[in-house]
Amino acid sequence: MAGDNSLKSFTVWVLVALTTGASAVVMTTVWLTKYLGGFDWNNEKVFNYHPLFMVIGMVFLYANSALVYRVFRNSRKPLLKSVHGILHILALVFSIVGLVAVFKFHNLPTHNIPNMYSLHSWIGLAVVILFCMQWVIAFVAFVFPTLSDSLRASYLSMHRFWGAGIFVGSVASCLLGLTEKNFFAGNYAKLPDAAKLSNCLGLVLSAYAILIVYILGREDFRRLESATTPERVELRQGGDK
Repeated sequence: MAGDNSLKSFTVWVLVALTTGASAVVMTTVWLTKYLGGFDWNNEKVFNYHPLFMVIGMVFLYANSALVYRVFRNSRKPLLKSVHGILHILALVFSIVGLVAVFKFHNLPTHNIPNMYSLHSWIGLAVVILFCMQWVIAFVAFVFPTLSDSLRASYLSMHRFWGAGIFVGSVASCLLGLTEKNFFAGNYAKLPDAAKLSNCLGLVLSAYAILIVYILGREDFRRLESATTPERVELRQGGDK
């Protein structure tokens, strides 16, 4: 009974989190199209790809990749590894395009804005670099495991910790970026409609971060390697032969 209640609670929390994350993506799109002119890779509107793709990549897709092992808890682990890795690759692709967009915007002849001077840019780039390092190390450790079982088990806790830390850093960078963009608009203190929407977006992103960290931190929401999982069933059957 307790397990059933935990599963029902887990389902509710995940649905709320997914709705919140999707809302953040929609709000970002509305903010950029309605108030910042939309998207165009060939002029100053190229900047708008940056916040949208970073929210999609380093926030929404990244968080969903972390939830894969909990949402599909009864699926085969090799399949989950593939889905987890693919979502991470998509997150990385979106992030790289988002970074290219902002550098391209800064280097436009009509703007010529210095690069990498703000705290937002420092944290944002650091988070992406950490994400790449995390991906490479996890690939070596878990996809083509050359480490001993004890080392892999020891690294797993670090992998989870740094995964959550990178996600929180990504959201923090987004919040700094929203504030920075509002200040650049020049009338932030008057709180125009664009600033109201971006402030609300910041609240939604913060709520999403809290929800994801909470779900990932709940021990009873984790995938259980019980005797009924496909991998354990195969091992037991193999041992009986």
